[in-house]
Amino acid sequence: MPSLAADFLSDALQLVAQLRGPALLLDLEGRVRAWNAALETLSGESASAVLGRRVAELADPSLPAAAEAWRRRLLEDAQAAPPEDLRCWFFLPRRRLERFLLIELSTLRDGAGRPCALLQTLADITRHEQANQRFQRIFESSPDPVWIIENNTFVNCNDAAVAMLGYASRDALLNTHPSELSPSHQPCGLDSFSKAEQMMALATAHGLHRFEWVHKRADGSLFDAEVTLSRMEIGGRHAIYCTWRDITERKRAEATVRLYATVFQHSGEAILITDADNRIVAINDAMVRMTGYTMDELRGQNPRLLSAGQTPTQTYEALWTALRGPGYWQGELWDRRKDGTVFAKWAAISACTDRDGRVQNYVASYTDISERKEAEARIHYQASHDALTGLLNRHSLELRLEQALASANRQGHELAVVFLDLDRFKTINDSLGHHAGDQVLVEVARRLRGLLREADIVARLGGDEFIAVLSEIEHRDATTLVCEKLRETLSEPYEAGGRTLTLTPSIGVSRYPHDAGTPEGLMRQADAAMYHAKASGRNNTQFYRPELTDSGTERLELERDLRRALAARQFELHYQPLVQADDGRLQGMEALLRWHHPQRGLVSPLDFIPLAEELGCIESIGAWVLDEACRQLAGWRQAGVGPQRIGVNVSVHQLRSTGLPGHVQLCLQRHGLPADGLVLEITESAAMAQPEQSIRCLQALRVLGVNLSIDDFGTGYSSLAYLKLLPIQSLKLDRSFVRDLERDDNDAAICAATLALARTLGLRSVAEGVETEGQRRFLVAQGCTLLQGYLFGRPEPAAHWTARWRAAPDAA
Repeated sequence: MPSLAADFLSDALQLVAQLRGPALLLDLEGRVRAWNAALETLSGESASAVLGRRVAELADPSLPAAAEAWRRRLLEDAQAAPPEDLRCWFFLPRRRLERFLLIELSTLRDGAGRPCALLQTLADITRHEQANQRFQRIFESSPDPVWIIENNTFVNCNDAAVAMLGYASRDALLNTHPSELSPSHQPCGLDSFSKAEQMMALATAHGLHRFEWVHKRADGSLFDAEVTLSRMEIGGRHAIYCTWRDITERKRAEATVRLYATVFQHSGEAILITDADNRIVAINDAMVRMTGYTMDELRGQNPRLLSAGQTPTQTYEALWTALRGPGYWQGELWDRRKDGTVFAKWAAISACTDRDGRVQNYVASYTDISERKEAEARIHYQASHDALTGLLNRHSLELRLEQALASANRQGHELAVVFLDLDRFKTINDSLGHHAGDQVLVEVARRLRGLLREADIVARLGGDEFIAVLSEIEHRDATTLVCEKLRETLSEPYEAGGRTLTLTPSIGVSRYPHDAGTPEGLMRQADAAMYHAKASGRNNTQFYRPELTDSGTERLELERDLRRALAARQFELHYQPLVQADDGRLQGMEALLRWHHPQRGLVSPLDFIPLAEELGCIESIGAWVLDEACRQLAGWRQAGVGPQRIGVNVSVHQLRSTGLPGHVQLCLQRHGLPADGLVLEITESAAMAQPEQSIRCLQALRVLGVNLSIDDFGTGYSSLAYLKLLPIQSLKLDRSFVRDLERDDNDAAICAATLALARTLGLRSVAEGVETEGQRRFLVAQGCTLLQGYLFGRPEPAAHWTARWRAAPDAA
């Protein structure tokens, strides 16, 4: 046969040399081409002694014999598949020892699929094979019946199993379900098949399961067995190792013992017996386990030895009164174990008397209720504390505040309720995820506990709202000082989500008795003061004043009205044109949401959009905006006026929704619009909040054919590495840079750089907020694609634009 090509041979030789396990390479002429270092170690044969020689010429041809046999087979059938699972014992003469080896064969083929060489790898599995042999010897020689179960079927058993069941050979037992060697039902009433399935499932789940079983012999007789099932692996397959032990005699003995046994021997409860003088004469094993004391250690002792000293004296007095009277008492006692641990137990004690009524013994049974007491404590803690921060929750705060007010009233002290809310905390959850937000909240709680006194009360109301109750305040200045310390402490940097974050608190304060006399009133007024702190620019402290209550009420009313606005059809869209930068031709419209409140009039989006996000109704509002914008574009197209595209803003909440692509597709189909007629605008911060998730959602939208644009570009913190992965078609330069570009060189430079970046990435560029001719000229000179702003038209209702286009079809 022709020799291997030089380059192919070189690659194959390198492959073999790099293999960590023993390997050799045989060409189609039967010559050894490679014999790696691991094979030298295994065989004791050096590569120089075998390379280039035919297998038949080797001093010991046994190791490459499998490859040689396969080579001959390939000469007959070049497409044959190599054999699998070759394993056998080899005697290695150089090392004078035997090894059990696993052989794998691979055919190396050229580009045309013709065999070029044979790769043989070897694995020394001697220890594994020896373990298998040991296992087989133990299996066969075990005096107890032993079975192997695979797929819930007996696949092997030893002679002891055959003998116990009275069968002639094991062939009659194998490939049977355990229930086939059992009566139809087990003593528990469950049928044997279902019970066996349960037992095998438990063994598989827990690794070991022991239970009792009734089996049936070949002659139909039944016997009791203790069965142990152990999970094991055989050749990579799941199996169960099953042993039986005939416990017929043991069961008979146990039945006899049960006839004569007393509750003392069999009770799962700890039992202690004393004589008439209250000296211990007997305890059961459960008592030993409960206390750690043996009978030798307690014999003759008074049970008070076990007392932890935490049971009230009145309890013991009631105990002896009851025993001397009715002769029975039960209740809770606190004891101490031998190791010093204290535990609670439920005791039931009876006085045992003779025929004359004289006390002979006292019998006490005990149940360890430590877990129940701990569970009660945990439940009480969970009911009174915030699960995340460990601070008091709202319910506990109200109770503690009620107590603090009563104390302040008695002692004539002042008290202050401090309401803290973290400014723009929602941004952390939206951008870094709730895990990072939780880290911040836990750190805030730690700082609050560290700063305030033990006598003060600290609680978390929920979200990023915290309450601190400052007790025994002498004057307002002291409260101001504490609030400033709180503000400084909470404004220090936080490490969360792999980032260093800076947050500030807005703080509202109400005082007792000046502002209110009830917990509800103080918290309500501190809340109103906190909202005033936010309205005053955040990161400050405001004390309650009566006029603040009105603004708090106004916010609640605004929340209520916003929830109803969509159903009441109070929203409408205004549209602002986007024009071609070089010639001013209309290219599209952006849909902008407006809220016409029946009493307040036009409410600014800056007021209600953040509130909608906070209340969780932004997704339903966003869905309405998308559908309404598509409906309007379809109407303009049908009338033969207006743009070919319409832009709709998508919130970060919509972007996180897995249902967004489906909703977009449904809107397009409902209104008969082509996908490229819709431009979805996503803010830079929304796209970068969770970039991997954003990319997946935007890719799904792009597959529909929808155009995608990054809005407010330059105001976020996007990574260019992620930016280039976003399937977007345009960048929208934020108005804050456009506004001052004529008089601020920095803004002009940022605009120019952003437009250059868009060109480099092959994206359209849009500049919003264009209001002057100078701005327009600069942006056109820098190659901006589209312009938007008051220079070309303010946002107006659809009817305004429809009338304008019909009057002047070429107008923007």
